[in-house]
Amino acid sequence: LWGGSWSNSCCSHPRIGEETDVAAQRRVAEELGLETDLSFLFKFEYCARFAELGTEHELCSVYAGHVDREPAVNTTEIQAWEWITPAELNRRIKRMPNNFTPWLQLEWARLNAEFSEDLLRGFRQKL
Repeated sequence: LWGGSWSNSCCSHPRIGEETDVAAQRRVAEELGLETDLSFLFKFEYCARFAELGTEHELCSVYAGHVDREPAVNTTEIQAWEWITPAELNRRIKRMPNNFTPWLQLEWARLNAEFSEDLLRGFRQKL
């Protein structure tokens, strides 16, 4: 429903019977062409309506990892990407919130509240 909106790096979309941790690793490789160790951070639930087209109601698991190379993005999954600092993402969300998916805004607010120091370090020492 939110095609063309900026969002998180990737979504796990577990297969039937697949553990979320395994799905997250798989999707990072499928969507971003990256291999990295991921650490589970938290879960949250959201419900958001997209105009008259529909509503999403999902339980999201948030993971973090560290990479030191650019992704090889799967263009059937990702329209655009860029590296930006946490401060820049904060500025953009504040300035143009409708350019971002509702779940990104929710998870980013919690990441800032609970993991701000880790964001600045790139989660290197936490993982």
